[in-house]
Amino acid sequence: ELYEILRNSLDDTGLPVMDRDQFKEVTDKFGKEEFRKTLADYITKEKPPFPLKNYSKEDITKTFYKLQKVDISKHTKETDREVMEKYDDYKYPYDIYGLGVIDTPAGVHSFINVSNYFMQDLRLACNSYGFKGPLQRWNDGDNLWGAFGPIWRGVNPGGKKGKLLSHEAYYVAFRLGTYNATQFKPLVAKIIYDMTGAKTVLDTSMGWGDRLAAFYASNATHYIGCDPNPNTFRRYKKMIAFYDKLTHGTKTVQMYRCGAEDLPWDEIKDVDCAFTSPPYFSTERYNEGGKFEEDQSWAKYDTYEKWRDGFLLPVSQKSFESLSDRGVLMVNMLDPKIKNKRYHAGDDLVDSMKEHFIGQVGMRIMQRPQGRAVFSDEEGNFDHAQLEKFLKKIFIENIWYFGKDKKQDIFGRTKGGTLENFMS
Repeated sequence: ELYEILRNSLDDTGLPVMDRDQFKEVTDKFGKEEFRKTLADYITKEKPPFPLKNYSKEDITKTFYKLQKVDISKHTKETDREVMEKYDDYKYPYDIYGLGVIDTPAGVHSFINVSNYFMQDLRLACNSYGFKGPLQRWNDGDNLWGAFGPIWRGVNPGGKKGKLLSHEAYYVAFRLGTYNATQFKPLVAKIIYDMTGAKTVLDTSMGWGDRLAAFYASNATHYIGCDPNPNTFRRYKKMIAFYDKLTHGTKTVQMYRCGAEDLPWDEIKDVDCAFTSPPYFSTERYNEGGKFEEDQSWAKYDTYEKWRDGFLLPVSQKSFESLSDRGVLMVNMLDPKIKNKRYHAGDDLVDSMKEHFIGQVGMRIMQRPQGRAVFSDEEGNFDHAQLEKFLKKIFIENIWYFGKDKKQDIFGRTKGGTLENFMS
């Protein structure tokens, strides 16, 4: 009976959807667990398409123009607050080498849609070691019951009016209940390009196009980038065509379909800002099973040492050598951890280029939620002061910062207004 109810509740894509009243009625009649199980069975057998986010060109255009106009001084600051890194034993910790923090909101408020519009299906198809991406989980019918749990919990849009079964509910459930390849915040990349005063920028791991979109929204005029994935490469061309129109052909792009270690470095020079977030060793399996899979960093290097010595360090050195006289190299990288073994990539990078190391820039991230029990006093009672202390801390990802001119103050550029005001 429930299976037939789902069959009779399809939208135009073949996905079962329900308004709040029907969702509550079916949940009350059959129970949450039976509803989840039958819904998972239905998706597995009938195979409706995954509910991708719906974007319009008009919405993306408006979002892009908003990103262009962001006042970066509101998101860059030196801070006296306690800064927390993922690990407390870096050789070059923030409390000694920290210069300032880039503080931006999460999710859509960091303008992720300007790149996700072009890339979401490829990104959601990306797997990790030991974890399937959302699209493969959906298409394989792999433990959909488990992934659907959030639909009946508080994350389901609806609030006091009640929950519903919708495209957004499916999407949010899969975002929370499965592995998702991460985007880089376009807002952060725009801030870095503009706070360094860059005109020519280099991105040695184009990924999901987040920094490419940010380039178009920044004051930079020439972008050099590479990536070995032929699927994303085709999407980059669509992004370029789209944003060229919005910027009236005032920018140029120099792009290579290869891994960064295979770039024609003699063609890359006078870079003002080389900024990237390299593909972490053995984390995200980009273009798995696709053409040129063998060119991917994860496929080339089967140990951390091979990845470090064949990719991370030589690419960082070559990037630095490509810089202009006042150029900077900035690398956003957390130490990778595979099978409970941590690899000290940050220390290794700074050790290899220590004479050019200027310091750390913190990229603020959200604190992980903590239960009330964490903030208990010696008697086991809730301690509000401990909670307040926790909330005042700033949690960051590391951006390792190197430069030809070690005296320049990139945070000084943003004091007292926008970069445009600073340079006028």
